[in-house]
Amino acid sequence: MNFSREFTRVEYLFLISFVLIYLFYFYRVFSAARKLKTTATSSVFKFLVRSIYLGLMSMAMLGPNFGVTETEARASGKDIFIAFDLSESMNANDVEPSRIDKSKSEMLGLADRFNADRIGVMVFNSEAYVLTPLTFDEENIRNSVRTLRTSLLGRGSTDFNPVLALLNEKLGTGSQNRGKVGVIITDGEAHYPLRQQEAGLLKKNNIRLFFVGVGTLGGGKIPVMQGYKKDKEGEDIVTSLEVDKISALAKATGGEYFILNNIQNDLPALADRIALVAGSADDLNRQSVTYNKYIFFLLLAMIFVGVDFLITVKVLKI
Repeated sequence: MNFSREFTRVEYLFLISFVLIYLFYFYRVFSAARKLKTTATSSVFKFLVRSIYLGLMSMAMLGPNFGVTETEARASGKDIFIAFDLSESMNANDVEPSRIDKSKSEMLGLADRFNADRIGVMVFNSEAYVLTPLTFDEENIRNSVRTLRTSLLGRGSTDFNPVLALLNEKLGTGSQNRGKVGVIITDGEAHYPLRQQEAGLLKKNNIRLFFVGVGTLGGGKIPVMQGYKKDKEGEDIVTSLEVDKISALAKATGGEYFILNNIQNDLPALADRIALVAGSADDLNRQSVTYNKYIFFLLLAMIFVGVDFLITVKVLKI
């Protein structure tokens, strides 16, 4: 068994809070029982039941995948990497619900259209990493995209050089007969010049690059814990879609760019362009895929919740 996502600080915070609250509860109950010269051990049973269903719910949230099942997949010969810009400006609110959330939703639809091709997921800001290697496992891709957030990487400004280098590394070494596609989702707020050798390698490796510019020219603010992100003068920062930079990047890399916001959505045109990328002849592959079985953990947790409600214990009121 493996899990689609890992515990974050939020999950640990809830677990620690649960333990601390119950320790305080035990202190009060056992103190009262001692004064009344009675026992409160029955409350331990409630604690055990609640701990079990809390643990089961936590496991369900992590997306448990059981076993490996083989399935047949017909590949049309394309390898597609979708790279998400996770710089802080992708949280901007000029696209609802946010730039990053809009991108995730639309890319899931794009992945559905090309489920017969191998798809992988990359993330980047000032650095770039492969989040999910190329795979036919559609559920794995969906789980990876759903969990994306800008806090997944350390703070860093957008730099396209690392992600272009990673695309060259991962797609450039593959079969020359396969179609090679890179889709980069960004708002274009880059602060580093493009290294020409990376652009040259993309063309040499026959990698077709498509940029998706997310945002609006009017821009939006960046939500933080206390209001909006501010500059050195204490003013709210407004981040705008850098269409000129994205257009220049597309031209330099021999690619194309498309716009995504709440008014303009060029993703259907993007899907059509990717479909035209030539690949190897269709072939039938047997692929190993895993399946998310969170529902079993959730149902078992609900049974223990029912037990918690049905079984009563002596309660001391103080």
